[in-house]
Amino acid sequence: MFSHDKSGFKNLLLNFYHQLDDAEEIVKSANFDLQDKRIKNILYLGMGASAIAGDLLNDVLFSELKVPLSVIRGYSVPAYCNENTLIIASSYSGNTEETISAVNSAKDSGAQLIVLTSGGKLGELAEEQKLPYLKIPKGYPPRQALGYKFFSLYHIMGRAGLFSAYQQDTSELKHFIKNEISKHDSTKHDGHILAQELAKTIHHKIPVIYSSAPHLNTVSKRWQNQLHENSKSLAFSNVLPEMNHNEIVGWEMETELRSSMVAIFLENENVHRRIKERIELSKSIIKEHGAEVVDIYSSGGSNLEKVFSLIILGDWVSYYLAMLNRKDPHIIKNIDFLKEELAKTA
Repeated sequence: MFSHDKSGFKNLLLNFYHQLDDAEEIVKSANFDLQDKRIKNILYLGMGASAIAGDLLNDVLFSELKVPLSVIRGYSVPAYCNENTLIIASSYSGNTEETISAVNSAKDSGAQLIVLTSGGKLGELAEEQKLPYLKIPKGYPPRQALGYKFFSLYHIMGRAGLFSAYQQDTSELKHFIKNEISKHDSTKHDGHILAQELAKTIHHKIPVIYSSAPHLNTVSKRWQNQLHENSKSLAFSNVLPEMNHNEIVGWEMETELRSSMVAIFLENENVHRRIKERIELSKSIIKEHGAEVVDIYSSGGSNLEKVFSLIILGDWVSYYLAMLNRKDPHIIKNIDFLKEELAKTA
């Protein structure tokens, strides 16, 4: 089964917890001085796996952020970007054309700007303009460098006093994450492995993944993206309560396709009581229309632990599904083709 992992992708899953310590050291060694009192809003520039780090931080810190954080996926910054804005430009490769363009569009805004990348054109730009530059290690698929991006951003903002309850020491979280990783490693356990069983459940099906606002808002999207890139499988995602105002009606579709779909609910025991009611009602509606429903609950106590318990599980599910699909999770042929073709007309 595991012979299709020709690039050793599993090692990236097993060693993810090291990124917590590395991210903290990267921020410490960068040695830059933010004018904290100027910051009234944050723009996090990124695409794909880089952008999702900002989304996840917004979720985790929903009740703690002192200033608004907006994730910008595109070629320019909004008109409100000014001297009171902190811009964090994140591109793992450093060659993401949208992010580079957005940085250039902000050059006359007066905003403070930090670059987070492994190098590339964005790294060169940071060196030329003497911008604060957090250099993260090369050699990872961007989606598997999430820890570097998320925790670098977490420490930048925490050290600047931009959210309450900042935990500078993440050693306990690292221990928690290490244990969560171990739970899904089939070589360390006999019998039931949740991630492996979930991969078998959605094999040859189309999963629709639901999570809840505000703290798990982005987790379902992360699952969707990982299933796309690692497993080479179509998947869809949405968030409650929003899906109750539109998508829930779509389950009435008159087609046999419903029996090929599975709804996965990523749940949080601390969710608002009305969302709990909505989740249960949504499950019953989906079941009535002939689709399978799977419940998954987060682990841990803090929002950080709950979010990362589900992220780790989703990454392992995507890995095991890739093995079932006989695909190397590292290879992203269609994305590489798109980049090569677009480069011809740049």
